[in-house]
Amino acid sequence: MTERPFTESREQRRRAILESAVRVFAEHGFFAARIRDIAAGAGVAEGTIYLYFEGKDDLLLTAFREKVNEFVSAAQEVMGSDRPFEERLARFVQLQLESIEGEPQLATVLLLESRQSSKFYGGAVRDVLRTYAQAIDTLIASGVERGELRRDTEIPLVRRMLIGALEEVELEWLLGERTRPLTPVAPRFAAAFHRGIAAAG
Repeated sequence: MTERPFTESREQRRRAILESAVRVFAEHGFFAARIRDIAAGAGVAEGTIYLYFEGKDDLLLTAFREKVNEFVSAAQEVMGSDRPFEERLARFVQLQLESIEGEPQLATVLLLESRQSSKFYGGAVRDVLRTYAQAIDTLIASGVERGELRRDTEIPLVRRMLIGALEEVELEWLLGERTRPLTPVAPRFAAAFHRGIAAAG
């Protein structure tokens, strides 16, 4: 195997390794994935992987952390918008579905293969999940404060319902034929969800 050129930056190598890991996890599953296959896909020696990551769990955690942080950053504009709640919810959902549709391999790994890692939901990942949850809580709370949602809205419960419903839509698409685009579902999803928590009148 030919090692990637040394003229390449450290970040380029790190990114190549991470992208290769996502491909291998998606194709073979987390448990069956081998570091040697990840190294081969990235064009580096097997030992090089450990200069950047501690192992498979670290690769999975890093992919998840970077993707969620990227999404939350993109969603910040939605949080501060003056648009009606339903429109902001639709945009929030659209951003998430665009992310899934744009990188289905990564989405498959994060939604399915992550459950095979015993370390995935502990430690640092909890902080990332908390950031994502806080973004949703902010969105829902603003709807309550503006009188668009019911005053008795239980924000943590509604957040969990939203995450669960989104995950169901995403998994159905990822595990299906993917013959239809996913993103156009966003306005219909937001409208249906909003009806259940909208303020009277």
